[in-house]
Amino acid sequence: MSKGAADNYNEKTAIYKHREWRGWKDTCFDFGQWCVLWGILIKWVFSHLLQNIKAIFRYRWMFSYLTVPSFFDRLCSGQRGAGLRAARYNLNYLASDVTGTLTTIFSADRNLHPNSKKAEELNKKIICVDELLPALLGKGFPDCKMILFQEYPMYLPSLINQHSPVHYIEQTELHGLPADVCPLPSFEAGLAIEDDFPKIGCCMVTSNMPCDGSIMTSMLQDRRIGLPTQPLNIPLRWKRDEVQEYAVAEMLSAIEFMEKHTGKTFNWDTLKKGCEIWNEQNKAKFEKWEMNRTSIPPHTGSSAWLYRIFEHQAVCGEQKALDNDRKVNAILQKQVAAGICPKNIKHRAVVWNTPANNYANFNNWLLECWGIDSVCEMIDLHGTELIDTSSKEKMLYGIARMYQTSTMRAHTKGGYELMLEDLWAKYDEFNGDMIIMFDQISCKGVGAISGLFEEGASRRGIKMCIVRQDLMDPTSITRREMRSDVNNFMQTVMNETPVDPSLVDFDDDESW
Repeated sequence: MSKGAADNYNEKTAIYKHREWRGWKDTCFDFGQWCVLWGILIKWVFSHLLQNIKAIFRYRWMFSYLTVPSFFDRLCSGQRGAGLRAARYNLNYLASDVTGTLTTIFSADRNLHPNSKKAEELNKKIICVDELLPALLGKGFPDCKMILFQEYPMYLPSLINQHSPVHYIEQTELHGLPADVCPLPSFEAGLAIEDDFPKIGCCMVTSNMPCDGSIMTSMLQDRRIGLPTQPLNIPLRWKRDEVQEYAVAEMLSAIEFMEKHTGKTFNWDTLKKGCEIWNEQNKAKFEKWEMNRTSIPPHTGSSAWLYRIFEHQAVCGEQKALDNDRKVNAILQKQVAAGICPKNIKHRAVVWNTPANNYANFNNWLLECWGIDSVCEMIDLHGTELIDTSSKEKMLYGIARMYQTSTMRAHTKGGYELMLEDLWAKYDEFNGDMIIMFDQISCKGVGAISGLFEEGASRRGIKMCIVRQDLMDPTSITRREMRSDVNNFMQTVMNETPVDPSLVDFDDDESW
């Protein structure tokens, strides 16, 4: 009996016993980029050794970053050819940017450097923003750094290590918050309760995104953060033209607030440059989508949507990110032009609703086990309107629209029709033959219209696999249970046999 991918897993962890064999060329490339990643991490650690050691012992979530090489291996699992190269270049760029931001955070952190004049000077140049507010508006303050406040202690650790949210969610529930709230705001509240947010910045811009769960926990965070704070409210019914005047007014008010606390004057020229770069980043994304509509989609797998979220939120308007996009697109286009498809595709799936952070490499498993290629994902479709930079007013209007169509916001707000109708449109546009529908059990908004999805798919004769998950909480729905939902569907509804039978059932509950 031939061995499968799961035979390379350590028992109960699914951590590799040895590196994945992909043929000589791809294995050498993968190993080389793995070494590049280690170089990035080692350089980061030793450039501020004492500071990073203090951070590891001060913050529980910092231990998750020690497992990044294994995390990146999981996100590249099963990838070959241009897809592997795109994944590794995207992820290593992400690692380079994140380590640089962590250095800034820890250098300014009042918890690590109490009474430090150097840290205080740095904090005067740091603007903290809610993690779901893209950092594009910060391009108007070129001498300052806009940092997504919850991104580094909460969102990224939840992806890297499935167990990192559990302690903080438990603390939130112990303090009386409902146990059925979405794990994302519950995790944020737990960080505040445990005083595990770094103390940085001169001011904080919050928001009403993405949902009422996040708004409920904002008061807990505000008490702990202790910075001058202003909410940047985003219209719910963002499809309506009459709300845009209000949206722009909110932008102007936020700019005035940041000018007051940074002591800097907003620079419209640098904002324009950032918007123009972001437009080019979007065009690069459009090219990837166009390639994914072909019969040989090259840019799929978990690293694709993860990179897009990070690019949209943290590095929008960054020239280095655009350079990476162009390098990756050239590689992808070359493979498509040659008509090469180095993967076994049996089904083209549109993946809808927010993916599970605690199973970030779920897409890789879909392809390796069942030959299901995730050619389009809802989480990938946000902030795609190009910004008109011909005037200040039009730029603000464009940024407001970008914020209104942000991550976990574009489809969940604006009316339930957006969530429904865009699904059927993307299914046709990307030539899908099935839908993977995440049933995020703690999301009340999407859960309320679950019947409409099932009814719509049935009426159109579309095969839809419903996969239960709880976003960041592996104690509610495990990775194994998510795979079981797919296995049952593929065997009973699709009458399929697995591409790799060894991956149908395995235990990874103890895995990072």
